[in-house]
Amino acid sequence: MSGSRPNMAACSGFTRVRTKTSAPLMLTLEEKIVLDVMASQSQRAWPSGELKGAVLARLPQLGEKTVRRLFVKLQDARLIQRNGEGRNTQWTLLARGPRDSIRPPVDLSLALLKLRQLARHHVPPGVIGDFQEYLEGANRVLGMSPSDSRIRSAQAWIGKTARVEPGYPMLAPEVDDAVFDAVCAALYRDESLAIAYRAADVPEGGLRDYLVLPYAIVEKAPFWYLVVSLRRSSGAQGAPFLLRMDRISTVQSRGFIMQRDAGFDLAAFIRGEKIFEWFPEPPEPVVLRVTEPNGVRSPFRAARLADDQRITEEPGGFVLSATLTPSLALRNLLLGHAATVELLAPEHLRAGIAAELSAAARRYEGAAMMPAQAAE
Repeated sequence: MSGSRPNMAACSGFTRVRTKTSAPLMLTLEEKIVLDVMASQSQRAWPSGELKGAVLARLPQLGEKTVRRLFVKLQDARLIQRNGEGRNTQWTLLARGPRDSIRPPVDLSLALLKLRQLARHHVPPGVIGDFQEYLEGANRVLGMSPSDSRIRSAQAWIGKTARVEPGYPMLAPEVDDAVFDAVCAALYRDESLAIAYRAADVPEGGLRDYLVLPYAIVEKAPFWYLVVSLRRSSGAQGAPFLLRMDRISTVQSRGFIMQRDAGFDLAAFIRGEKIFEWFPEPPEPVVLRVTEPNGVRSPFRAARLADDQRITEEPGGFVLSATLTPSLALRNLLLGHAATVELLAPEHLRAGIAAELSAAARRYEGAAMMPAQAAE
């Protein structure tokens, strides 16, 4: 059993916060959530009603009077500051924790910085909660003079791993950082947004306005997608659908006027969306004949297509059998390897690929006809 002692404050629902001039403060979970909400936009002055609504969205079991008492307690602790009276009351965040004193262990520092490098948009915005402070602490730890061999190894590791996106060599369209941060902050708080959106069927420069509640963000290279529920003119909420993040022009908060469907299942939504390359057909047995010219081993030996995949050796290659879900990704994979991979079954997929290859052969059988402007 480890000799380390458990964090009793964390186990009991309390969090320690130390300011530069005070002893540690014991914060309840509810008080910590107030600070988390304010930290999502740490530089702004929060109107009291808006802040109260944001907290109640996270803690619906609390009453308004209880939330107001939380504000007063945090004000007395000099963690937030009040300005104005009555309906004009605003709250400003003063302290978010021991910024300069946070120094995560070397292994945690490495994990945090690698997470930021490889999955920047898969975590809430850095201003939420204590995450930014821990990232800054990780930078401090790994930025120290590498007298410790562990720090030297961790510093080197940052540059020793990388991720190359699969698929076509397409440049991902740019998404404005301010838009991404605003969307992620709203997603974190279940806050509604007014979005100006460049739809594909709108003339260049034209925008459509949507009032939506963000449900999820999905990365499918080269695009980022925002799953939203639309508020209809009748006031009812529609079924979740997709918006391309790079087509979002502006984002504005609209508070907590829409409710998230507690039954929403992101995995099921992805399976049902054709844009993510899944067709509604169920999985079915697929048989491929793979040739290996000049004895060069096929990549289909190294990367499995399914858990039930079987390989039967034959002269010059092998036959691969597996249960697969028909998809655009599967079709594109087979087309990309058509010179060495033949789809034997099922017949309807084979016919579709044969038609595409025939069309491609007809297009390429003659000399290329370059347009005049491209030939200049």
